[in-house]
Amino acid sequence: MFSFVFLFYRGCWDLNEIEEISFVIGTAFDPASEMDRDEYRKETGRQLPKGMFKMTNQVVIPGEIESGGEGGSSNEGPFFNISSMGMTSFKTNRNFTTRRSRPMNYEHLKIIIINEELAREGIMDHLLDFFARDHEMRRDMLVLISEGQGYDILEKKLPLEMMPAMSIEMISENAPRGHGIPQEKYIGELITDVLSGQSYIVPRIVDKEGDDFKVAGAAIFLGSNNKMIGLLGEYDIQGYGWVTGEMENEALEAYYGENEIPFVYENDFTQVNVDYSHIEGRDVFNLEIRSEGFFVDNWIDHIDLDSVETLQKLEQEIGREIERQATKIIKKMQTEFYADIFKLHEEVRINDFSHWQQVKENWDGKDGAFSKAEINIETQVEIRHYMTNEELEERR
Repeated sequence: MFSFVFLFYRGCWDLNEIEEISFVIGTAFDPASEMDRDEYRKETGRQLPKGMFKMTNQVVIPGEIESGGEGGSSNEGPFFNISSMGMTSFKTNRNFTTRRSRPMNYEHLKIIIINEELAREGIMDHLLDFFARDHEMRRDMLVLISEGQGYDILEKKLPLEMMPAMSIEMISENAPRGHGIPQEKYIGELITDVLSGQSYIVPRIVDKEGDDFKVAGAAIFLGSNNKMIGLLGEYDIQGYGWVTGEMENEALEAYYGENEIPFVYENDFTQVNVDYSHIEGRDVFNLEIRSEGFFVDNWIDHIDLDSVETLQKLEQEIGREIERQATKIIKKMQTEFYADIFKLHEEVRINDFSHWQQVKENWDGKDGAFSKAEINIETQVEIRHYMTNEELEERR
């Protein structure tokens, strides 16, 4: 009886022992080097394909993690990086098997870095296809566009963190309280953007001198061809957050009085109401940006915060700064890049579907409907309390 039971419970057909797997936590795509290109020509006799790239994986060394990176089996720390060249992610991944005994496993992949040189070639869908289709892949992997080599960034181990990929993930999660960091872009959301044909942004990571890098700003992608067409700076990201309503805990510096004395307002709540209409052949968007927050850093001498008039003046200055930031990024997108990264087209589709059917193929672009749209900004600001502990009296 017992021998019969053991016959059917000897093991699982698809079982992979943990000691026999290479766990990948970070992947970077960079353009192939001239040396790699020459080698490819010699070996295959073919012309170079479009978008040939180098794929770098950051692999965890479990024994080094257990020992804290000291006294383990490697002098490199708790990870190692390995690169391979190819023109498809799937085949490039298979190339790793010729150099390492353990197959690459992506179930714990945290980040994907795409070099901006590749992003400008319009091959986002090809680079991400492998990660979107494979059954092992999760949909919460972060995607970033790099200035500089992604390979070099994965080599930089920051203080306090054991692995670069983990550091990048943790910095990206600072978006709700970080100046100039856009909301994280997960691969599931990015795939939807790529397939939608509408414009979008992807957070940016910049390789800095020494053992340092910075997550800030974003790359702009034109939806019609999925090509990277430009960059947003940190100030632009603030404006983008106000327009889209994604602003969280942002520290906004505004100026008070004729002498323009600076003070700091911390946003705690943001809501954007969009009123769309199609008037005389023109798309009109009225955006009401509502913000509530705290008066947190006061450089203004002899100011009476118990005065309703004073508080209203402060709120007006905050509103002007919000409007300035929002207007700046809208103008940039309408006159420089001609790309609706704010997804205002959704308002057109929902409220006037027949009109959307007429303009959807020509929404973005230099002569597109978005560039000609009228976009108006109105702000409503309320300082709920100041210095974090004194509640304001009811004023309205």
